Amino acid sequence: MTPKQFANEATTTPKVLFVDLSHRFGGSSTRALGQLSLLPPDQAGLAVIQDSPVCRQAHSMGLTVHVVGRSKTDWRIWPNLVRLVRQHGYQIVDTQNIQSKFWASLAVPWTGAVLISTLNSWYVFEHGKNWRATVYTALELLTNFRLGGYITVSKTVQQAVQAAYPHAPFVELIYNAVDIPTPLPMPDRAWLAQTFSIPHNALICLAVGRLVWAKGYEDLIEAMSLAAQQEPSLHCLIIGEGNLRASLETLLREKHLTQRVTLAGYHPPEVVFPALRASDIFVMSSRQEGTPIALLEAAARALPIVATSCGGIPELVTDEQHALLVPPGRPDLLAQSLLRLARDPALRQRLGQAARAHVQAHFSLQAQVQATLAAYRKALG
Repeated sequence: MTPKQFANEATTTPKVLFVDLSHRFGGSSTRALGQLSLLPPDQAGLAVIQDSPVCRQAHSMGLTVHVVGRSKTDWRIWPNLVRLVRQHGYQIVDTQNIQSKFWASLAVPWTGAVLISTLNSWYVFEHGKNWRATVYTALELLTNFRLGGYITVSKTVQQAVQAAYPHAPFVELIYNAVDIPTPLPMPDRAWLAQTFSIPHNALICLAVGRLVWAKGYEDLIEAMSLAAQQEPSLHCLIIGEGNLRASLETLLREKHLTQRVTLAGYHPPEVVFPALRASDIFVMSSRQEGTPIALLEAAARALPIVATSCGGIPELVTDEQHALLVPPGRPDLLAQSLLRLARDPALRQRLGQAARAHVQAHFSLQAQVQATLAAYRKALG
């Protein structure tokens, strides 16, 4: 459905403000931007912190953007959100992370809006059993005094929320989704090799995601250490930034993999998408996941996938049919799957095409937006 078609339903489309106060670009930002791109500009906006990656990307897409603070700890976010919701008549405030939920929960009671908390993961899944997960979980549950409902992206996240907060008005499961490029653009291997300083004859496995515990990059590096001994052409490119960069760089030096694994840092979608198309394999070594958008983007571009069977990943793709799935925390099996795809071009093509057809049939952005609007109407009702 196009923005014009959505505009024709203006009388039943709630006015929604997405709040994403993250200072790094991740799956939650991609989800919010994807939905905003299909909603009419006068019905939806995005609240961000100044000059954040999601702020810059939203501006480049021509979306309605409201800067509400300089950082996620800026106290002015609270009054700015109150003024913004009142001025534009937003009925729904949909938060994308815990910082956004905190500030929005303070602002919403001073307006007539209803709060929706969209959870792309659960905190113990993302951070492990540590102080951060404990604090974030407590903060999530203490900020529900104006909550209209939860939106979750996988069954595992939905079940975790229901267990932690059984009195929630509702906990909807709405999978992540992507726009399917049609036709597929031609891969540009020369551009990929030049942009990331990778040998032109390398067989490239690409990983995309923040450098955090949940993504399991230590396991990926161990798998590359094992696979590289048997496949000299294999090179791993990791696009993403995070607090584990220094420790991962140290691990690469210890494993003598600095010439075989590239930590490329953060890059915007206009770089990530052609990198996906030009790579040979997509790899996701996560310990915990919701329904990862990066995996859906890879499938939409017919890239063969090796991933761990954690979180919502098995809800997106089936082992041996759309991808090769291995248990999390098993770098030996991850290495075996990488080698299997590296040595079998026919298998790469079969899995890539099957994954693309599957995502096109079941994870369209239009269906996601319609389900989200239905959840908003339910919260208002």
